[in-house]
Amino acid sequence: MHRYLPLGIIITLLIIFRMVGIVLPEALPNFQPLAALFFCGALLAPGWRAFAIPLGIWTITYPFGIGPIHDLPLFVTTMLALCVTSLMGKFFSSRDMPTLLVGAAAAALAFHFITCTAAWIGDPMYAKSLTGLWQSFWTGPPTSSIPSWVFLRNLVAANVLFTGVFVLATLRRSPSLTVCPVLSK
Repeated sequence: MHRYLPLGIIITLLIIFRMVGIVLPEALPNFQPLAALFFCGALLAPGWRAFAIPLGIWTITYPFGIGPIHDLPLFVTTMLALCVTSLMGKFFSSRDMPTLLVGAAAAALAFHFITCTAAWIGDPMYAKSLTGLWQSFWTGPPTSSIPSWVFLRNLVAANVLFTGVFVLATLRRSPSLTVCPVLSK
């Protein structure tokens, strides 16, 4: 029972943060712990649960933010970006804390690259040129009040912060902060 308590608390906090982010999207756009959960899945749960738990949370909370899945390409692109985030987390899972945090930042960059490239390809408001691609990465669509770089900044900050929180949540009482119980088994 005590073994599952930290995971239960993390899942509960994740759902709460996700709901707050959905209710107040303009306050801190894209500052949510979900990508960090996909990144840290290998640290938090063994085997298939490392991907299934974050996927379940995302699937359950997705309609609250956007409504029903009305834009299948958006849903699939986000799913692809989260899969890449999870794979990167698996790759970095046996590393020390500083390397994990760098990996979390790299995963946020990969997520931004995938979603912005898909937006550039699929959205007719972007010119199909390097200028249009740069617009999708940096400024976003002309109708948006928030530029794309703000989403990237918040995603990197959230991914690094929540990865640190999740890693610290998995630590056993140890004088070294770089050793995770999953890694020491």
